[in-house]
Amino acid sequence: MSLKTLKSFLRVYFPLIGFACLWYLYDSRYQRNIWFMAVGAALLVAGVLFLLVLRLPEGRSLKSIRGFSRTFFLPFFLVLTLALLVSFFTLRFGPFNYGSGRFLFTLALAGLAALLLAASGDSRSPFANFALFLLVSGVTYRVLGFLPEVSAGPFSLGWSEGSRFYNASAFLSRALYGQNLPLPVLHPTRYLLQAVPFALGIRSILAHRIWQVLLWLGLTAWGAYLLARRFRATLPIAFGWLMAFFFLYFFQGAVYYHLMVCVILVLLGYHKDKPWRTLLFVLLASLWAGISRVNWIPVPALLAVSLHLMDRPFPTRKWLSYFLSPALWTLLGVAVAFGARQAYIAISGEPPALFDSAFSSALLLNRLFPNSTFFLGILPAILLAMLPLGLLCLLKLRSGTLSRVHWLRWLGLAGILAVFLGGGILVSLKIGGGGDLHNLDAFLVFWALITGSLVAGHVAPDHTPDQPAQAAALKVQPAVPVWQPAWLLLLVVVPVFFAFTHTGTWSFAPASAQDADLSQLRSTLVELKDEPGDILFISERQLLVFDELGNIPVVPEYEKVFLMEMAMGDNQPYLQQFYALLASHQFKAIVSDPLSTALQDRGHSFAEENNAWVQKVVLPILADYEPILSLRGGEVNVLVPKGK
Repeated sequence: MSLKTLKSFLRVYFPLIGFACLWYLYDSRYQRNIWFMAVGAALLVAGVLFLLVLRLPEGRSLKSIRGFSRTFFLPFFLVLTLALLVSFFTLRFGPFNYGSGRFLFTLALAGLAALLLAASGDSRSPFANFALFLLVSGVTYRVLGFLPEVSAGPFSLGWSEGSRFYNASAFLSRALYGQNLPLPVLHPTRYLLQAVPFALGIRSILAHRIWQVLLWLGLTAWGAYLLARRFRATLPIAFGWLMAFFFLYFFQGAVYYHLMVCVILVLLGYHKDKPWRTLLFVLLASLWAGISRVNWIPVPALLAVSLHLMDRPFPTRKWLSYFLSPALWTLLGVAVAFGARQAYIAISGEPPALFDSAFSSALLLNRLFPNSTFFLGILPAILLAMLPLGLLCLLKLRSGTLSRVHWLRWLGLAGILAVFLGGGILVSLKIGGGGDLHNLDAFLVFWALITGSLVAGHVAPDHTPDQPAQAAALKVQPAVPVWQPAWLLLLVVVPVFFAFTHTGTWSFAPASAQDADLSQLRSTLVELKDEPGDILFISERQLLVFDELGNIPVVPEYEKVFLMEMAMGDNQPYLQQFYALLASHQFKAIVSDPLSTALQDRGHSFAEENNAWVQKVVLPILADYEPILSLRGGEVNVLVPKGK
């Protein structure tokens, strides 16, 4: 390795370490302990070393260190990386409690591995090895983060987990509960996917949790595979690297797995020379999108339109025929999606007005920029997610691609991106959103497809009078230096950074550890069996789904996630009906999660959501009901009418 190569690597490596140190100092700014001081010192050291590196000469080569074998060394560091990642979830000390601290340690180890491999005489660039270790670390960290969700414990693992299982069970309610329940209003196709184990007769919460993890990992990996397959022929990057990059890229949102079904169907079915085959898959995907989310209705058709605009040159004559297939896909796709939505509403058993509650909810403009709910803010976060592919696109356009493609094609692609970017930001600013980029999931898909195609040379140039159409239809060979050090690291570091914004720890207590709480809850509800009225499970409905409490009838209304949706949208008819039932003591008991009545200011995460829940749900409940049992540190509460 030459000193020039070493200097080039260290000039990038030390600023990355400095950035990670600054992130950690920001994260832990309210805990000025020894780790805060140590990372502050590391920041100063990284700055000094960076200045010293600038003074290094470049004309000599460094001797390789004897005794190092890449065959042994690479697996050793991969195992060491795995051990470090596992320790993030199992050890509770200082920096490991923050995503920024975990990111800092991962950068340090990856850089050390890259330097030692280069010093051992490895022919690969230290940039390439550094990027390899970061990619492996990011993917592994994201996968390991799902392990706590594989649990046999009967109580909910998160705020909305029990609601998801209940909504999935609604599709087979007759078989499970002996009664027909209304179908879910929010994200129906997500719960349709989660209902597969119920359809197979599986009623184990452990099996359902494993299935949900497989949906996240499997469908995301499938979408990443299809995008990587599209680009691999013209990019000088290993297929595994491409797939790992898109896997992490999709989790920047994250892109929900039921949206990934639409993406997979269109990518599988699209063929630039077979418009009718493409139409068939667009219609299938549109059926799915229509019963998913209203803002996904145009996604399948516009995915196919984007591929058409990139793959087919613009004709010099009869240009209206160029837009015939895209127009047909769009009109029929949107019509089918809208029809599927209306049909689902008709059979759902819920009033149609409940499906449009999000349109009346408040906008929180402060979440556009860094705030207590999302430390990056929606706008900086989406710009950061766009940065790697965006900069590569600018390089590509400077190479002359812009002038070789008709302006109407560029206008169509830019318009599609603008629609989903604007719509995603708007939805993210609604109360209940803005904690991450998941409401920009459709935009992230289009950005990856369009910019990735441009970088990989999959935008066919238009022919000119002296250039035959057959030659113009050939793929443009990429002129973007995606394998050069700076671009390689930029592509890798950003999605890895987003992966480490998620933290968590492993807690694998046996399910039997929850037996005492479950037994106490069961015995309390048994004591109420002769009282008039039903038991309303606002939370912990999975206990009914998986038959943990015996034969308790299900009250379909006022489930926690949907009740929160109505509270945030201030749906007064729905809420007033709820209040009337509370006042008349129609429920002999209510099972709810924490009953805090504290209102929060914007210095707290999701303060507006908390206040809506407190003011429109908790306080009205406590006006007519009082708690008689509290379990799991106040996470599960049983309330009965006051005076009883």
